[in-house]
Amino acid sequence: MNRTSRIHRWAVSAAVFSLIMASTGGVSAEAPAKERDVMKNVGSYLQWNSPVTVKLDGQELPVKAEMEGTKILIPFRAAFEALGAKVTWDGAAGSASAVMESGGSAHSVQVRAGEEEAVVDGSSYTYDHEAVNREGSLYVPLRMLTAASGTRFEWDLVSRTLLLESAAPTASGFKAGSPAYEAQGDIPARYAHGASADGKDVNPPLQWEGAPQGTKSYAVVMYDLHPIADNWIHWSVLNLPASAQGISEGVTGALPEGAETNAYFGMGPPPHSGDHPYRVVVYALDTEKVELKNAPVFFEDLEPVLEEHALAKSEWTGYFRGAE
Repeated sequence: MNRTSRIHRWAVSAAVFSLIMASTGGVSAEAPAKERDVMKNVGSYLQWNSPVTVKLDGQELPVKAEMEGTKILIPFRAAFEALGAKVTWDGAAGSASAVMESGGSAHSVQVRAGEEEAVVDGSSYTYDHEAVNREGSLYVPLRMLTAASGTRFEWDLVSRTLLLESAAPTASGFKAGSPAYEAQGDIPARYAHGASADGKDVNPPLQWEGAPQGTKSYAVVMYDLHPIADNWIHWSVLNLPASAQGISEGVTGALPEGAETNAYFGMGPPPHSGDHPYRVVVYALDTEKVELKNAPVFFEDLEPVLEEHALAKSEWTGYFRGAE
């Protein structure tokens, strides 16, 4: 299948998903989200080659990131030094390294210009773009930074700004995740949409523990942070009982009536768009039931409603890459 056909197939799947979301009952925030057009993003993303503003904890970095077909490449030295890392550069070898403290332990990364592989904490990983030397400045994939530092990130499409947070949310003892894949790891293909190779369109299993006293229900949201998807919701489940400790694999469609505000729609990134980060957020809520009028399409549509009742939340991010 050629590239044009693959992009068309993904676009058709995206259009179907949008229609499903528009016709499903669910929640909406009081204030509407900013105007968005995912299909326009799909049609133009291969030309998204322009600078990207980077802010760490609200402070703009002196060097901009770059975007090549929606793959965000960050300035290695500027980003890691802003996080407190010691950065070294070997001009002869065209390689760089960074050592830093994060989460109470030491972390390191080594990377060489022209290579997609990098060594993070002693293990080799292959990323969706090679490291690039731009007149002596090294640019590397965003995922490399998050893997080495645990840095949290968000993307603002309107201002073309990458928002980084060096500190994790306040610890509450509430932890959530999936036994099917590691945090910052690759999500198995079985959880992808049926239009993807090996995709079964089944939801991944989730587990959580340590909910605060007073928790009356849970909510689960899974969304795609990639610039193309722009925080598009792939799954949302509300009003899970306080006794719940997780969700089993493949139960989408079999949960209690009305629980799934957004039926599970597996990963299916368009070709050549690189690694897509899919974030799962589990909320412990102070109410037994959240009432919704319409199904949310983007995370910002639903987030304010859940934050209003959140006693605690926990995030788990994994990656999935479409066809190249």
